[in-house]
Amino acid sequence: MYFDNSVNCLLSSAIRKERDDVMRKAVFGLCLLLVLSMLTFGQAKTTISVWLLGWTNEMVQIAQNLADSEFTPKTGITVSLEPLAYADSGNKVMFAMASRDTPDILSLGGIVADLALRGGLIDLAAFRPEEYAELEQQLFTSVMGPFTIEARRFALPSDVSCLVGAYRVDILSEMGIEIPKTWKEIIAAQPKALAQGRTFAFMNFDELWAAYSMITQYGGQFFAPDGFASALDTPESIEGFINYVELFTKHGFPKEVPSITPFITGENISHVEGLWLYSKLTTAAPHLEGKWKIGLVPGVERDGKLYNGSSPGSVLLAISAFSKHKAEAWEFLKWFLGTDVLIQIANGIIEKGSGYTWLPSSKHAMERVNLPEEVKRVYIEQIEASVPVPYGINSMVQYRYIVFAIQKAVVQNADPREAILEAARDMNADMARRKVEYQRFLAEFDKNNAR
Repeated sequence: MYFDNSVNCLLSSAIRKERDDVMRKAVFGLCLLLVLSMLTFGQAKTTISVWLLGWTNEMVQIAQNLADSEFTPKTGITVSLEPLAYADSGNKVMFAMASRDTPDILSLGGIVADLALRGGLIDLAAFRPEEYAELEQQLFTSVMGPFTIEARRFALPSDVSCLVGAYRVDILSEMGIEIPKTWKEIIAAQPKALAQGRTFAFMNFDELWAAYSMITQYGGQFFAPDGFASALDTPESIEGFINYVELFTKHGFPKEVPSITPFITGENISHVEGLWLYSKLTTAAPHLEGKWKIGLVPGVERDGKLYNGSSPGSVLLAISAFSKHKAEAWEFLKWFLGTDVLIQIANGIIEKGSGYTWLPSSKHAMERVNLPEEVKRVYIEQIEASVPVPYGINSMVQYRYIVFAIQKAVVQNADPREAILEAARDMNADMARRKVEYQRFLAEFDKNNAR
């Protein structure tokens, strides 16, 4: 009896111990699950918003699917991507800034620096110096100008564009001419083309970035290095501007090139547009296969070297100073601008077959885009040959003075030298009025960012 009771006691004790162990493990598991759930919830509840300038709904969906399947599971940060039409962008961005109700990441054009100096954007290079420097190394340097003021970097380019040429090689072959490399060669061939009822073409005569391309080919520039003065009154800029104007006033280039139709019909032997030109032409004119080629924009020979850059551009991504999730926004930027993601977005857009091409801001990514190797080589060479558009104070206003000069010289037959010098004077007067204000902005910006 005593033995039985002892055994029973021992068994009861063992059972209780086992039960207690199970309970402790269960409680521990529940606590662990609760902690993990709280962490997951804490991550997942953070949502960042992104406006993408010039993107279509289809393009946004490609990026959104990638973010949902790759970025959010990795970081716990959800992302809301929204297209921003060019026509609406100016007012929408300004209203958002005025109310301080902005998305976390803004997609912008040439107003980046102006917004930043007024306290609307953060300096990315100062926010995450090492990570930023690593990210910048992979980008085409030709698109780094508009958002750069000394050591400050207010944005990062998502894509890249520049002007490239398309040439009717079938017509050139009939003329006994190869794809021209210089403006001198084109001008020499133009009389023969005109005699056949054809013409070489550039762009609309008052297209700012067409003029920029030729001015930089001659060694000129729109703005002085500090961004507070015009550079149009330099000998190089004047020479480039005069030669640009003479394409239309002296050499018979059409003043208007409204579409690719004259190129398709053979009326225009050359056509110049952005990097989407290849996809645009293959979609619109499949019957011309083998009759045309993508080529570099004609250039200028100086000092034994060919300068054939064109105007580079990009849609720029910036973090709003009013974002409540700056760290999360930066994580998204790093991910979005990574080589693998850029490749997937670019190829996804190309595969849609819409005739539109979105090309990544990274050379490494560009090399893996699903385009013919010959086309990619031309694109990369053209981008690398192009001169960055520098920051210029109140640049949107300054650009108007340049367009006015082009119109006066081409339409009103004003002396091109006098027209561009007048533009330089008007620009300098406007920039001088704003210089003190902007220097104050810079001082305040640097002071606030030093805190």
